[in-house]
Amino acid sequence: MKTFTRLVSISIAVIFVTYLFTGCKSARNKSVYLGVEVATIDTELNNLLQAYYPRIVDTVHGGYWTNFENDWTMSKNQDKMLVTQARGLWAASRAAELFPDNPVYRRAADHGYQFLTAQMWDTLYGGFYQDYYSDSSQHIDKSFKLTYGNAFALYGLAQYAKINKDPAVLNWVRKSFNWLETAVHDSVYKGYFFVWVPDKSVFEKPLSNNIVMLSNWGNPNWKDQNSSIHLMEALTAAYQVLPEEVVRIRLAEITELVRDSMVNQHGYLNLYFTREWEPISHADSSRDYIIKNPQFDHISFGHNIETAYLLVDASKALYGTVDSVTLRIAKKLIDHTIGYGFDKDFYGLLDKGYMFSPANKVEILDSVKVWWAQAEAWHALALFANLYPQEKIYQEAFGKMWLYIQKELIDHKYGGWYNAGLDKSPETIKERKAQPWKGCYHDGRALMQVYTYAHEK
Repeated sequence: MKTFTRLVSISIAVIFVTYLFTGCKSARNKSVYLGVEVATIDTELNNLLQAYYPRIVDTVHGGYWTNFENDWTMSKNQDKMLVTQARGLWAASRAAELFPDNPVYRRAADHGYQFLTAQMWDTLYGGFYQDYYSDSSQHIDKSFKLTYGNAFALYGLAQYAKINKDPAVLNWVRKSFNWLETAVHDSVYKGYFFVWVPDKSVFEKPLSNNIVMLSNWGNPNWKDQNSSIHLMEALTAAYQVLPEEVVRIRLAEITELVRDSMVNQHGYLNLYFTREWEPISHADSSRDYIIKNPQFDHISFGHNIETAYLLVDASKALYGTVDSVTLRIAKKLIDHTIGYGFDKDFYGLLDKGYMFSPANKVEILDSVKVWWAQAEAWHALALFANLYPQEKIYQEAFGKMWLYIQKELIDHKYGGWYNAGLDKSPETIKERKAQPWKGCYHDGRALMQVYTYAHEK
């Protein structure tokens, strides 16, 4: 009997100790995500959001202020661009969704929505204008509209529809989608043209005298990767709030085009294409020409790793889970980036590369580490660490990228992120914290995505 009692006591003790251990382990796991302290992620997300909101809310002209200096003092020029306004709406709406008890984000989202729909929509031809000039009698630039900017308008409106259930908001999602459908969708070869102009003769004009080409957007007869991946992003969000068949068809179409036509056999995205989806390539040009003219043909490591995430997200929206073909291509993109795009020991993601023939060796053309690419890489690595927990390289890269972001990108004095990593671009410490191409979108999304992953565990 004593022996039995002793065995029972020992068993209870073992169970109790095991419970304490697993309980502590569980608590530790909740405080750490993929090797990164969750509290640090929470703090940096809060710091970033508070750097932008409500500071960027323009109570004079409407919408959001655009430019702020390195210490967050307001810049003199405050012209507005569609992309910045739409991204400001998206980030405020996503923050309001994550933190519904904080009224700052919802008010900022309401404010951005009102300006976007009231001031930037073309009531004659439809679509959102590219630019709005606050201090000019001619507020709007009517010369052309970009599919890229209108994709972000759809993205922001769809996210806003998640926090504002007013049917009028959903109608704007439908209205924005319908303009893309009728104005720039290619019903013959599929996908979308990247520009719309009121005067169609621009497509016939010589490139040397072409307003679109002169604005550095490329040949207006081409299609491009950048507009396409962000259309996929926007249609993913739109389908979540507007699950209509035509939206599903367009999302499936653009997802398959990105996956099957834009990602090449080497595992990275071509940048520009003919209308029939033949890639624009400089591979037959001289090495000197390729190096001096990278704008239309290079490997963009940031876009590749961002697209890996966007493909997975689109597939989940379409099918409820990521399909095997899309997952394979997305993994190919991220693995190619890991193989060629990172600095030593994952100390930042480099900007541009090129695969030179005949050896097919990837060489770095530009080693700057732009803020948006670091942000997109970081949260995409978290996603793939979750999808492939047995492949430790994703978690390793995620952890080391966070160290890089903490040391080289986050301004711990004034707040916000620098335009590029200080290790390669020390001059950016004096550059603007916010500007037309830099709002709270890439870094905000990265932190909000990882915040979501960390708090789901």
